[in-house]
Amino acid sequence: MKNLILILIASLSSTFSYGQNEPKTFEPSSYYVPDLSIETKNEIDRQTELLSKEDLTETEKVELDTLVRKYGEVVESVWDVVDGGCSWYCGGGNYKVSASSELTTQNHNSYKAKSANDLSYLTAWVEGKKGSGIGEYIEYSFKNNSPRITSIIISNGYMKSENTWKNNNRVKSLKLYVNGKVFGILNLTDSKTDQTFKLGTFGHNEDGSDLILKFEILEVYKGDKYDDTAITEIYFDGIDVH
Repeated sequence: MKNLILILIASLSSTFSYGQNEPKTFEPSSYYVPDLSIETKNEIDRQTELLSKEDLTETEKVELDTLVRKYGEVVESVWDVVDGGCSWYCGGGNYKVSASSELTTQNHNSYKAKSANDLSYLTAWVEGKKGSGIGEYIEYSFKNNSPRITSIIISNGYMKSENTWKNNNRVKSLKLYVNGKVFGILNLTDSKTDQTFKLGTFGHNEDGSDLILKFEILEVYKGDKYDDTAITEIYFDGIDVH
């Protein structure tokens, strides 16, 4: 009987330890496929041009009306992650972004951490560690009075073009730390999409400290040409702004 009790205690202890040491995994709740085609770029550029003109011909008025109905008036560039209208970023957003490493600038292309914090599909953070970048991370800091976060959206890979996306590594999984503590594992699909994670509400720490969100690379999807891992953007949505 005593041996049986010891076995049960050992079993329970093992299960408890395993449950504490294994962070929970999360899958995207939704996906968005940005249209970064040349055709769309040219149409949005044309709309911006027409909107800036004071006097339009009748033909131009018809053209502009067609474009506005297709894209809306607040779209300014095909590369904009967030449209020019009011969004969570009107009152929210991080005040600092940093990374464990950054690929050096090449051909006037910057791969610094801020490139994953500029709300543009044209740029990307690329880690600078030799190899695939496993263990490298990017970190976002928010003032405690900043509006709270309810969505984390990740634009996976270097999305500027099909070639940059395929040639560089994409993230397969990220370890998310919240205020220095492991929160869970974010699993991403190998798709040229914005992948949204709904993980609860972050911010307004009771002790008044800043909110720190750290994303560490755990696994990657291999690129066709380079062994560098890229993230185009990590951006946020939430509450407390309207």
